[in-house]
Amino acid sequence: MDYDAVIVGGGHNGLVAAAYLARAGQSVLVLERRAEIGGAAVSFRAFPGVDVRLSRYSYLVSLLPKRIAAELGLDLQLRRRRMSSYTPAGETGLLVDTGDEERTGASFRAVSGSTKDYQAWHRFYASAARVAEATFRSLTEPLPTSAELRRRIGDDEAWATFFECPAGKRCASCSRTTSCAESCSPTR
Repeated sequence: MDYDAVIVGGGHNGLVAAAYLARAGQSVLVLERRAEIGGAAVSFRAFPGVDVRLSRYSYLVSLLPKRIAAELGLDLQLRRRRMSSYTPAGETGLLVDTGDEERTGASFRAVSGSTKDYQAWHRFYASAARVAEATFRSLTEPLPTSAELRRRIGDDEAWATFFECPAGKRCASCSRTTSCAESCSPTR
């Protein structure tokens, strides 16, 4: 049989592309090497004999724009999880609880011994949220130029942090006396 399009990979992006093409009247074949479709948007049993499914990045479904869900006629309800992450650290661990800032702060203090890391993380997380809000619509529209995206963000420090300065370089080069925008500027 002949197909108008062959999608290699039955992950969430491939499935969305296939659905749009099929709705446009194209004949589509989706090829997936695994026994299940969904790619990173599914959970899996990580431990044999333990009936617990863990995320394989299925939280990425929260990036599914409402516009795509509506256009494809998807009847789904997304729910936000309260526990954002847990990272083991020695005898304790770092818990990020999106419903309880005090609990998250206490977890940072238990791991680091001070409030400094929590305060820095909180500032970073707030900055990331502002960048995400300013850039999210680019998922469903033509990609803006870097100048347009930078204008949307409207924050030179955030622009440098998330787009121009690799995280490792940022951590190694930023200090209290030099802003990240200065330490990671393309002219340095």
